[in-house]
Amino acid sequence: MSDASPGQARRQVGLLAVMGVVARLCAQMMLLVLLLLAGRFLTVELFGIFVLSSILMNFGVIQMYSGIYHFVLREPAFEQTKGTAFTLQMMFSLAFAAFILACSLGVYLLGWGDLLAQLMAFTAGMPILALIASWQEAVLLRKGDVKFYYGALICSEIAGFTVSVLMLVNGLGVWALIVNRYVASGLMAAALCWKCGLLPKPEWSRDDARKIVSFATPLYGNSALAYFTSSGADIVLGGFLTARAVGLFRMGSRTAGAAFDLFAQTFRILTWQAVGRMAREKRLSAELWTSLLVINLSIMLFVLGSLSLLSHELIAVMLGGEWMAMVPVLQILCWAKIITSADQIVSAQLAAAGHTAFLFRSRVLEAIILLVALLCTVHFGIIAVAFGMFPSALVYVLRLTHKLTRLTDTTMLAVGRAVLPGLALGAAGLLVVFGASMLLEAQGPIVTIAVTAIVGVVTYVVTAFVAMRTWTLGLLHTVSTAILPASENEPASS
Repeated sequence: MSDASPGQARRQVGLLAVMGVVARLCAQMMLLVLLLLAGRFLTVELFGIFVLSSILMNFGVIQMYSGIYHFVLREPAFEQTKGTAFTLQMMFSLAFAAFILACSLGVYLLGWGDLLAQLMAFTAGMPILALIASWQEAVLLRKGDVKFYYGALICSEIAGFTVSVLMLVNGLGVWALIVNRYVASGLMAAALCWKCGLLPKPEWSRDDARKIVSFATPLYGNSALAYFTSSGADIVLGGFLTARAVGLFRMGSRTAGAAFDLFAQTFRILTWQAVGRMAREKRLSAELWTSLLVINLSIMLFVLGSLSLLSHELIAVMLGGEWMAMVPVLQILCWAKIITSADQIVSAQLAAAGHTAFLFRSRVLEAIILLVALLCTVHFGIIAVAFGMFPSALVYVLRLTHKLTRLTDTTMLAVGRAVLPGLALGAAGLLVVFGASMLLEAQGPIVTIAVTAIVGVVTYVVTAFVAMRTWTLGLLHTVSTAILPASENEPASS
């Protein structure tokens, strides 16, 4: 039994990782295809109206997956506090819905556009759906049933995508993009309710409410500031440069973001499952978060670095020659995303350890630095703005990492030494990608992309599981002991 436990743990972690990648790949690919189809069926103005109408909706949905969502994941005494926690979550979702309706009424009364007002009002129900889905998702992750989560995610996204494509083809226009979110979120909420049971009965305890709000408020502020850091560049560009510049930057940002989100969402689920369980079982350690950080940086370096190296070919195939001016922006933002990817590891660990106020102060500092950098670079064009994303990201990640080293009795030097093998693994894959792309340059973009991607992935996997087998399996075992219950791992260590 004890001899099989490490192998079983590694296989389970590997299976979860593969399912996560497949689920996010499906979601991101469907989103990309839907945006390309929308570009064919909608005018630029209509698409812009959709973007404006969905700003508050996106903000409200993001908040439903922060604060109380994280409290549910990490709270040891969840059964005693869940009634009050759900009541607070319900109050927040209804407040977001009411605020969106009020804003849509204001847009209508001010004459800023009937369609914009109608679309905004139509999005008001999304925070309520997100309330159900986020609550049940957190409950499901507490139980460790990530397989069902990924399966439900894929099915709901496919359904939303199918309905939206049918609406676009039949001339229903911009409404299809919002219905996409309703269908996907509604089915996800229904599936999670079927799996987890009924929502809890609303209750109220002043002491529990004070405890929950104290924990959740900095996280809400943190996610709000994170939303600004992801959308602030578009706002500043829109105020100083042309619509074409905004479009080029936004497309570069969305392309880099799609590749980032493909793996970031998987790491978010696995990281919070790991650190949430470790926090409840009082087993927080430097070994866990450094192992997660190493795996994250190694994969992100390879994936986003490869996207940067192949950006010319990818944009030529996907978008055509008129979009080639965005290539430098895409390349720069890919490397910025590699830095910010560390945030999902270190911030989750700090939040699980109760340092939410520190996270909020750090996010405020990041937002201030970003705003200053954007205002200083916007007059020099979109490439300068892309470079302006680096200072805030670097300061934020280093500040959080330094705090975490002090909390877990390690040093920045030790973290650097732990990360080096992972960076070397990612760099080995990148070196092969670069060499293959140079050799195949005359074969055309499609052949270059396909062959280079295959050769790069094979090199990365072979290096990880053959040349660096002991190191790789050690990392997977460290993470598995955090994700699996303590009782399943204790025999293996005895």
